[in-house]
Amino acid sequence: MALYGIKFMDVRFINPFAISLVSVFNEMLGIRMEKGTLLKGNGRKIFSGYGVAVGITGDIKGQVLYEFPEAFSGLLTEILTDKKKSEYELEEFEEMTRSVINEIGNTISANAITKLEKEKIDCDITPPVLYFGEEIQIIPKNLQTVIIPFQSSIGFTTINIAMDM
Repeated sequence: MALYGIKFMDVRFINPFAISLVSVFNEMLGIRMEKGTLLKGNGRKIFSGYGVAVGITGDIKGQVLYEFPEAFSGLLTEILTDKKKSEYELEEFEEMTRSVINEIGNTISANAITKLEKEKIDCDITPPVLYFGEEIQIIPKNLQTVIIPFQSSIGFTTINIAMDM
């Protein structure tokens, strides 16, 4: 069943992702996230660091990209593993960071999908795809994108949501 009442930037679609990010960071990590002002753009690239992209299928089709700068990602890894970067071999820390970031993106997405289902919006997510680097175009430029920045005591992150219209 297609849901025709949803429009781009509809809070019924956007809020579950923002609420889930805040909840996951608070419950899993004890980190308070402050939401900034929503921005609108076309497409999205990660400028430097990690990105986790998930596709959205069902009543709504689109893509969600979570951006995590490299320093922020390293601090998340240290917090979740209760182990300093200096206690790891370099490759081991990088592998652990990739795992942590991928899991956080997947957890936020799963929580958001559960919240969407409560709103009677039938959706599912594709498996997460992890990116690392600089200037990588993840969401195509032809898709309108809502960019939601968040700030915390350890740095910033963003959620980028693009819906197929």
